[in-house]
Amino acid sequence: MRKAVWLIFFFWLIINGLFIVWDYFTSPICLNTTVFIQPGWSIKRAVYALSKRGVIKHPLLIFLWAKIKGRNRTLKAGEYAITPNLTPAKLLDYLFTGTGLVRYKVTIPEGSTIKQIAHILAKKRLVNERRFCQLAFNPAFASRLGINASSLEGYLFPTTYFFERLPHQERHIIEVMVQEFNRHYQKYAPKAMQKGLSKEEVVTIASIVEKETASKEERPIIASVYLNRLRRHMPLQADPTIIYVLPNFKGKLTHKDLQIPSPYNTYLHKGLPPTPICNPGEDSLKAVVEAPETPYLYFVSMGNGRHYFSTNLKEHRRAIERYLKRHGHLSN
Repeated sequence: MRKAVWLIFFFWLIINGLFIVWDYFTSPICLNTTVFIQPGWSIKRAVYALSKRGVIKHPLLIFLWAKIKGRNRTLKAGEYAITPNLTPAKLLDYLFTGTGLVRYKVTIPEGSTIKQIAHILAKKRLVNERRFCQLAFNPAFASRLGINASSLEGYLFPTTYFFERLPHQERHIIEVMVQEFNRHYQKYAPKAMQKGLSKEEVVTIASIVEKETASKEERPIIASVYLNRLRRHMPLQADPTIIYVLPNFKGKLTHKDLQIPSPYNTYLHKGLPPTPICNPGEDSLKAVVEAPETPYLYFVSMGNGRHYFSTNLKEHRRAIERYLKRHGHLSN
């Protein structure tokens, strides 16, 4: 009789213990925070860190549960969102599958330079600004990504991304942005070949067009002006190429600026600048490969966001007299 009582008591303890364990694993953590799992962490290391943060109360149970389920592989690194309804069992699943990783939305405006992109990403704490620039301006790294240029200026596609916050992920983010560029550019590659333009030429011209106007309608016409100048071996005389190398541009080019001895000075040097001057958006890429045949060789800002286009120097000078005296900008 005594043996039967002890046996019943023993089974009661087991059932009660299992119920307690089950209740623990399926009850909400009731926290609203984030935790960071470093690359290479084992479940043991992660459980210790989570316990120290107060996210889990019984680290040994979590560790044993992972062992029982045969989960001994490395966890998915990154920042995880701990929400009030999350249970320890679900948290464990998250750590091995990567579900629940926090992804940060970041929008890269069209026409941003590498340095501007690095600053935007650094403000979101997604990259180290210096390391990002070092990689993006590394010709060997550009070559490994299939870009035949001295830097990746022009090839970091401007759009909205969702990135996880991980240490030393500058390389990954750059690769994603270049892949996005390639995905978009392949739509225009056949038309570029028909025009006899290389990818590098298309992107460089597109970067200048991007900086010249925000008008989607005018971009193809401006692209046609630069293509006409290139065909006639005329200097591009593009203000944005000079602005690109000015460290403290004040919003207005001076005649002294036009004498800067830089390969980006398209007033002094014929042909395209050595690299793109920004990272153009799809509309500017499209504008170059779909530029219409026009007789225009010059254009001048009318001060209202639009431009007046001329076919000869005499007409252009009249347009300068008409428009530039109003707002004091240089013309092309």
